[in-house]
Amino acid sequence: MGQRNAQLGSNTGVAHSLSISTASKLDLILRQLESEHWDDINTSQGDRLSFATDLISALSDSWILASYEPIRAACEQLRDRDEQNSKLSDLHYRLALVRMPIAKAEIKDAKRQKPEMLLHPVGEGDPSPKSYAADGSYIVPKAVCGATGATVWYPIDLKVRQTVAICRRDLSDEFLALFE
Repeated sequence: MGQRNAQLGSNTGVAHSLSISTASKLDLILRQLESEHWDDINTSQGDRLSFATDLISALSDSWILASYEPIRAACEQLRDRDEQNSKLSDLHYRLALVRMPIAKAEIKDAKRQKPEMLLHPVGEGDPSPKSYAADGSYIVPKAVCGATGATVWYPIDLKVRQTVAICRRDLSDEFLALFE
């Protein structure tokens, strides 16, 4: 991991080395928890949610927050040097789709675009659609990935005007692929 951190650090600046290291360690912990949780779900009767689900979800949110800033900084450094890296840009965009609802309880770019949107509630309660307000009340729906046990978020992507599924393990794999 040290050499990988140095590689990304050359794009982000050394100030982000600690964030990259923290995100890497958290990723290792999450991969183990997700694997154990996946085994637990698949060996029990039906989809059993447990304390592990909540813990993995909370740690996954923390991983998003720790991973976002070094990737954002790397993209900015590349832009400043008039360089491009499509893998890095794509990861930055997908991280931002999830980060915005977690950090600010808003849909990415909704304030800038001011789209008229009706949101259909998930779960129990009043099922009638509500108008979206960029007021910090948006909660991104989450689930557990049936293939990995990882957290899956369902943010709204205003570029395509639909809800998209983004799995934490996929984001992590994209992050790691930057070093190949």
